[in-house]
Amino acid sequence: MIEIVSRLFEGGNYEEKKSSDIKIFSLKEKYNYWVVVSLDILNQIRDEQIELFIKAKEIINQPQFDKNANLLILNKVENLAKVNKDYLLQVEEDPFHFKKCIIYYTDEELAKLKEAIGDLPVTEFVESMILKEEVFIAHKQSFDDNQYQSLLYRIAHKMPFLKINIKQVDNLSSLEEINKNAVGENALNNLLESDFYTLSNNDFIAMTSEDIFKKLKTILPNENQQD
Repeated sequence: MIEIVSRLFEGGNYEEKKSSDIKIFSLKEKYNYWVVVSLDILNQIRDEQIELFIKAKEIINQPQFDKNANLLILNKVENLAKVNKDYLLQVEEDPFHFKKCIIYYTDEELAKLKEAIGDLPVTEFVESMILKEEVFIAHKQSFDDNQYQSLLYRIAHKMPFLKINIKQVDNLSSLEEINKNAVGENALNNLLESDFYTLSNNDFIAMTSEDIFKKLKTILPNENQQD
């Protein structure tokens, strides 16, 4: 699992910091750091995180590390049915030292995922497969009980730098563009900007409710023109 994760970090423009016993990745030219550990017994991390944090900070040697340190825990389990989701959440929400993420997996899931990846670039494979309908259906209909599909989404969910490459089709405007146009054409927005935002505090306070209503009435639909 550490091999797949390492290749994903490399594909995400991270560089590995040399260390003899822990994996540390740093986003090139930015202050974002990930420490990656493999643990079969999850509760060990609460006892070991202080030492891990100190060791990683010494390697990074940047003051920004303290507030930008992420810990990715690769947790191999024997049986998915016995995974304690509540405990996973407790570990991830632990506020000390790192922002924590956990990817749990079985040996069988990992073997199937490696088989599916084959010789393909790992990042390209993951980013494309999570958009395939048949992959999502397998994950949704047989949650945590499929070959590798649920593991694929666990990885994508916990590694936020992975991209979802949704392309624009049929010349449809993007949601962002639609929202911008809607705001730009909003009559109320124009009224506020031209008739209210330019007022001084004293002028605004001096306005009566009737004055405000008269201004608002100019942009209200004309009932006589409605069907």
